[in-house]
Amino acid sequence: MKLNDFEIRFDNPRGVFATGEDVSGSVFIKLAKPMKMRSLQLYFEGRAKSHWEVKRGRSKTDYKATENYINETVMLFGTGTSASEHPAGIHTYPFRLSLAQTLPSSFEGRRGYVRYFCKATINRPWKFDEHTKRAFTVIHHVDLNFEPTSGMPLWGEQEETIEGCCCTSGTVHARMTINKTGFVPGEPMAFTVDISNRSDSDVTGLELELRQVVRYTGYSDSVFSSGQPKFHTKTDSYPLFTGQFSVKRRSDGHLSRSVCVPALPPSRLDGCGIIDISYFVFMAPQLRWSQMKIEREVIIGSIPLQDMSMPPPDFSEVVTQQPGFIASSPSAPPAELAPPPYQEPPPSYEESVFGRVQIRDENDDVHTEGNMSWAPSYPYYHWDPNTRHFQMIATTQNAVLPPPPAPPAAGDGPNQAGDGGSQGPAINQL
Repeated sequence: MKLNDFEIRFDNPRGVFATGEDVSGSVFIKLAKPMKMRSLQLYFEGRAKSHWEVKRGRSKTDYKATENYINETVMLFGTGTSASEHPAGIHTYPFRLSLAQTLPSSFEGRRGYVRYFCKATINRPWKFDEHTKRAFTVIHHVDLNFEPTSGMPLWGEQEETIEGCCCTSGTVHARMTINKTGFVPGEPMAFTVDISNRSDSDVTGLELELRQVVRYTGYSDSVFSSGQPKFHTKTDSYPLFTGQFSVKRRSDGHLSRSVCVPALPPSRLDGCGIIDISYFVFMAPQLRWSQMKIEREVIIGSIPLQDMSMPPPDFSEVVTQQPGFIASSPSAPPAELAPPPYQEPPPSYEESVFGRVQIRDENDDVHTEGNMSWAPSYPYYHWDPNTRHFQMIATTQNAVLPPPPAPPAAGDGPNQAGDGGSQGPAINQL
């Protein structure tokens, strides 16, 4: 066999690049003997795609949409027309491609994706072409210092009258607080839950999770379609609490925990017009005949707030006049509290918490090699609870982030109700 090795190698081994940077690396080829070929070329592609089906009886309607971001081909050897003999041995062909600032972050979802890859092809006369493919991650940074509400605390309350078999059995009042609104992967999210159970029923459990809500946009392929976009929403969840929690009737319960945010793509998916991502903290006490729930939106970014040394906010002064969701929010901090210049260490990178997918597509045949099981990797910061700052993690796989421009001025305890447990890696799909 003439072709012993054929692969794409990135200068950043993890294959993670930020918008505005260059994707750089080399195509590596090892030939035992000289090989005739028309060309050795490298093709770059970046695109977003959404697709889902709606069935009504025996009929089925497809909804889909695509956006193209990168479509570039680089000739590394040969002309593509006449064949020439490539010498035997080990050869490397360097490449470099500039990424536009407007590209959206990589994302793999259940009804669509934003995916970037490069594919090297040896075009051989009178024989099957040889291909090797490798995906890479693009990060469109969401800087929390430019999100005005990132440092503001979140809270919500709800009170519900519990109906018994024959009559009213009392009320249950629930309250959830979160230390702030904006987080980066690896950063601890501190939350408290307080439940005042004045009913004759027990609170038997607690559902508390971080939800990723993805809205896909698509268009019908039906000849009767109006041409208007349709939307499809899918939700995946990451548990923030998986232990035991109960509140006996006519008693109070308290839960205080801190859980690190997993590796996730940034909120909104800036730059993509057909996929939108939002994140919510969802809390629901488990109680008979109750539909009580509290949900608050949080922001997942990729560059943290600059001043992380400030103590967590005091929620004790938050008072409501009546049960229900709190509609108001605290005001932004004064201008003199603007954070100092960005000095946090660069992050490491971790694969998406939602796991790997198969990236072999309709254009890949049996002669296409490469790792087809792939997941995008996202910036992941390592928090030191002693210094209350992010740690510098020694790794050669980091893509160092340049300091961002100065932003404008912008404004765990015991569980008394039951035995606690730490969060686990399970992912729930809705």
